[in-house]
Amino acid sequence: MRLEGVLVDLVPFDARFESRMVDWLNGPMGEWWGQVGLWSQAAQRRRNEEWAAQPESVRQRHLRFGVQTKDRVPIGLFSLNQIDPVHRIAEVGAGIGEPAYWGGGFGSDAMLLITDYAFRWLDLRRLWLTTREDNVRARRQVEKCGYVFEGLRQRWVYYGGAYRNMAMYGLLREEWPGREALVEQLGLREKARARGYGEALPEHLSEEQV
Repeated sequence: MRLEGVLVDLVPFDARFESRMVDWLNGPMGEWWGQVGLWSQAAQRRRNEEWAAQPESVRQRHLRFGVQTKDRVPIGLFSLNQIDPVHRIAEVGAGIGEPAYWGGGFGSDAMLLITDYAFRWLDLRRLWLTTREDNVRARRQVEKCGYVFEGLRQRWVYYGGAYRNMAMYGLLREEWPGREALVEQLGLREKARARGYGEALPEHLSEEQV
């Protein structure tokens, strides 16, 4: 499965991304993901083995995408978690692991892609996500992508010697402006042209996905 964006593509989460996970979790992304202490290759292998051992019914409720730039640089991962086909809801997980690509529209492009995929192709009706209250950069990004602040989970996680609040965001399909409108509003095509990237394929699906 491959989703074609303006600045990034969402592609299968393969060995190229797995090999970067340890560095990402030991870097700035790990702090916002709540990673405590050093994350090792052994811990990553153990996590993969535990995931592979899960029943198919469990694994089908989670979709992971690698995020790569248009020049094929692996920079992070996005996911849909706890997919519920009855209630048609899912949690969005997001992380750009390469700080050099923070603030350039890459994360926003990935967020628009995965949101569009969830609503238009999986026929979900509601998405939600959480981030720490003090993660101002992430909160600003998801708000620009149409997600609505719904409240705080008070003292929800322990990190850096203190209990931290988690900010809750949600988005209903009927309230989302749509990917095309937000691509224009956020100026992502201008950012892409400045980097020499081409346009996305029609409907944002590559031939590999058809």
